[in-house]
Amino acid sequence: MFRFAQHDNAPMYSRVSKSKSTSAQRKALARKFALGLLRPFSGMNVSVRLGEIAHNILSRWSIPPQPAKPIANFRYLTMCDRAHWLMWRESLFSLLRSWTFLPEITAVSDGTWTASEFADVFGWWPAPITVLTRQQICEAASAADLPELADYARESPYGLKVAAIVVEARKQPVLFVDADILWFGDPLLLLGEPASWTKPRGLHEGNCHQRREMALRHCAQVLEPPFVNSGIVALHGELMPPDVLRSMAQEALPFPQDSSCEQTIIASAVKIGGDLFPKKLSLVEFDDVFKFRSRNMSDEGYYSRHYVHWMRHVLYRDALRLRFHSFSVAL
Repeated sequence: MFRFAQHDNAPMYSRVSKSKSTSAQRKALARKFALGLLRPFSGMNVSVRLGEIAHNILSRWSIPPQPAKPIANFRYLTMCDRAHWLMWRESLFSLLRSWTFLPEITAVSDGTWTASEFADVFGWWPAPITVLTRQQICEAASAADLPELADYARESPYGLKVAAIVVEARKQPVLFVDADILWFGDPLLLLGEPASWTKPRGLHEGNCHQRREMALRHCAQVLEPPFVNSGIVALHGELMPPDVLRSMAQEALPFPQDSSCEQTIIASAVKIGGDLFPKKLSLVEFDDVFKFRSRNMSDEGYYSRHYVHWMRHVLYRDALRLRFHSFSVAL
């Protein structure tokens, strides 16, 4: 059973059949197989080669409608462009297989896809999903007296992420999760009660990817360990003082494709008035990115892994393992 939840002007979608969902996934996500992946002396790194093969297999392996689970009392906020829907699907599937309770999902469109397209491809999800548009997020930011943030969200996908967190967290407990994260365990006990999420929390990171001049003006502590990664953010309330947020959004506006601006804003919020998640919530390291065997999150005790840019091929390898494991358990 699948439908979209009503949210302001968001449309309500009815049940999507199994055949329609699987067909829509194959049509939207299938990739053309590159024969060069099978050539042993093509010069391609073995890890990348395996990742590309896994990517191709997953693009053809549709997920059937899944059974329902109890619903948790917080909002799981995420966003993605159309080109990364397959990665996003595997992220949500990993959540479904590893969490006992399912959060209420809100998906933010960057404008490259519509709610009706999303409804068909993600028709396997067993609960309502709310879809918000860029326009709705920008209007909400403007109504909150954050016009600079609204401008940043209109021009930048990273600004849209910050704005979505800000406007949604004012209304309810929000766990924002990037699409390039896979779940391996149920983190609900580790996260604590959503009522306690009054201060922003972010992930530990081993190195620092910040916009230095912005950090020096607003929060130089982000340039010092422990470093903050914005792949997962929990919050119910204000991200940071509005005057600081407006100033940082205005400074980020001329650099709409620079992810370090968004990273610096979130990291500053965590350093100014927040805290870091326990380290085991998510691994943000990549020492196995060129290896045949990737690290085992379950054995190491991590609940999730953040596969930042250069690690995407490892994400697809791990996602394929999760799919095979789920398939064998179902049998």
